[in-house]
Amino acid sequence: MTPTDEDIRSAIAEQAGAWFIAHQAGPLAEEERVTFLAWLKASPIHVREYLGVARVAHHLPAALGAPQMALETFLAQVSDDGVLALEAPAQRPSRPATRIPILSSWPLVTAMAAVLVLLVAAALWWAHDGELLGIPKTYRAAHGEQSVERLPDGSVLWLDTDSEAVVRYSASERVVELNRGQALFEVTHEAARHFRVAAGPAGVIAVGTRFDVYRKPDVTEITVADGEVAVFAGTPSWLRGPGAVPAEVQRVTAGYQVRIDGSGPPAQPVPADLNQTLGWVQHKIVFQHRPLGEVAAEFNRYGKTPLEIEDAELRALPVSGMFDAADTESFVTFLETLPGVRVERTTKRIRVLKVTPTT
Repeated sequence: MTPTDEDIRSAIAEQAGAWFIAHQAGPLAEEERVTFLAWLKASPIHVREYLGVARVAHHLPAALGAPQMALETFLAQVSDDGVLALEAPAQRPSRPATRIPILSSWPLVTAMAAVLVLLVAAALWWAHDGELLGIPKTYRAAHGEQSVERLPDGSVLWLDTDSEAVVRYSASERVVELNRGQALFEVTHEAARHFRVAAGPAGVIAVGTRFDVYRKPDVTEITVADGEVAVFAGTPSWLRGPGAVPAEVQRVTAGYQVRIDGSGPPAQPVPADLNQTLGWVQHKIVFQHRPLGEVAAEFNRYGKTPLEIEDAELRALPVSGMFDAADTESFVTFLETLPGVRVERTTKRIRVLKVTPTT
């Protein structure tokens, strides 16, 4: 069936609303920005509809604050004989308002109603991070950066460098999926809803606690700072609905850490050094008798010039120290003081080499 002009214009209005919502959620990624500009340039109608959405959004708070207002009344306040007036910026009052005509063949009320629905949904999403609508929201921390986010229930999500988490709340559960990297959770207790974290093969249920989840390529580490969590592998059947956590699920208390590699159930919890595990919150890398290869990998998560250590014996060398996560140079200076270690620097990498004793 061939789409009518009204179908096409309705689709354009929905696209304009979606782009407006995307812009309000935060800066667009480069690929999204290029796509948006291409969409604008494709037709003057795209520009008109996007500006129309922005105009409706400007008046939306008044409509939401007066729910008794009829839709037709609200639209009449926004429009004027089929024309949307875009107000000039406050800092330049002398500039006349620009008026954007809307195609007269398209019923204005129908078009604006479709856009209004999108914007009301967006307002709910912005206010509650999608909690009321079950809409997932993604949080990211770029390479060398960190972020702190307060979630809709009052819980706090800390993201370390190169990390990404997707948050989805519903009436029965609060779920955070850690796609990559490391996160610290400060969970607000809610008796009616579990707070669940999924990180690859690892799953965590928490109630009013503070814990760290580090998703590495081959293993996920869960460290509890306060309270207690239940740790499990995969998605067991008891998570399909609300209810108590079974007693046989691995319990981890404050000061302990457990590892899950996907090959079976969680290992037994072991004592954890919270200063090392949570040092990243203060933007520190803390290590006590840890293999040099592991420490170098931690610095590579933050630095621009990667450290490379090929020698297996050198990678296993235990080292101790505390450095600012962004201060790779100080760590390299420390390496140069170690016996049997030599450092080669180029613009693209830093090679750490083992010095062979001469006879």
